[in-house]
Amino acid sequence: MYHLNITEAFKKYTKKHSLQKNVNQEDLIKTLDTLTEQLKPSFLKSVTSIFQSKKPKGFYLYGDVGAGKTMIVNFFLEYLNHPRVLKTHFNKFMVDIHNKLHKLKNESNPLPKIVKTFKKDFDIIFFDEFQITNIADAMILGKLLEQFFSNNIFIITTSNVKPDDLYLGGLQRDQFLPYVENIIDNTLVYSLNSGKDYRELYLNKQNRFFIVKDPQTKKNFNQVLFTVLSGKQFATKEIEIKGRKLIIDNYVSGVAKFDFKDLCFQTYGSEDYIEICKITKIFFIENIPNFTDELINEQYRFINLIDIIYDNQLSLVATASVPINQITSSVKLAKVFQRTLSRLGELTRSN
Repeated sequence: MYHLNITEAFKKYTKKHSLQKNVNQEDLIKTLDTLTEQLKPSFLKSVTSIFQSKKPKGFYLYGDVGAGKTMIVNFFLEYLNHPRVLKTHFNKFMVDIHNKLHKLKNESNPLPKIVKTFKKDFDIIFFDEFQITNIADAMILGKLLEQFFSNNIFIITTSNVKPDDLYLGGLQRDQFLPYVENIIDNTLVYSLNSGKDYRELYLNKQNRFFIVKDPQTKKNFNQVLFTVLSGKQFATKEIEIKGRKLIIDNYVSGVAKFDFKDLCFQTYGSEDYIEICKITKIFFIENIPNFTDELINEQYRFINLIDIIYDNQLSLVATASVPINQITSSVKLAKVFQRTLSRLGELTRSN
């Protein structure tokens, strides 16, 4: 994209992906522009950039869920078109590091060796969903970042918290504080707090109910899902409810995707749906069926679920084999189901 300046390229990118942009994001793009020369592949760098004064060794982007952090970093990396970039979810990366450490458990100082293996292939590493939940990971990460910085591997992170609040309230956090200072000293820290969830702004402009009868409709549904995920990958999410474990198979950053059977063929009650809604802002529910007397229990659960999603003003994208007004009901629930269909239409209608 280098034939376009970064602002023009961002406008083109958001238009192509039907994304909602705002002033906060545009200001961030201008900040990222200051890094483009530094992060170009070495053969594209100008002579002057090589002799610049101290440059940041990383970029730490934090802000609310749904502010557009991952989307903008994905755009920026696409704009850079750098051949040596690793993009990874932070939790996945830490699992990989623990596996590497296990293989090198007989070595006294394995981290420099591990970092050199990354340096062979990458000049830029992007950690999405940067977070620290235990002191072991905190100390490993702190030492890793020191090594990455000293080996000129540029680190980009997205996080929901500012560096000062990493591992806040954690056990033995004082041991991690020098590494927090290292992050602040070596990275360009930027706050992106729009006050709005750009994913919901995007969804409000879309028809969010799909009648799946052909591959094109399924493709349209997947395009909406792709845009909302903005490069993130689903993972398993576990919720504990009074000692029980409820598993969401496809979840990331407040977005959850379910088949109808996942939600309504299980023996879930209101409490379960309420707990799911506490962590989910955007629901994708596929394959809503026609209801019959044989599916009355599943229909009860669906009515309950839609009421809770509606009452919490959450976003919903759904699929069925027929239009909403043609979804059939069991005899017993026919009257109350009319309200459910009305709410389903309201939840999925373009604004």
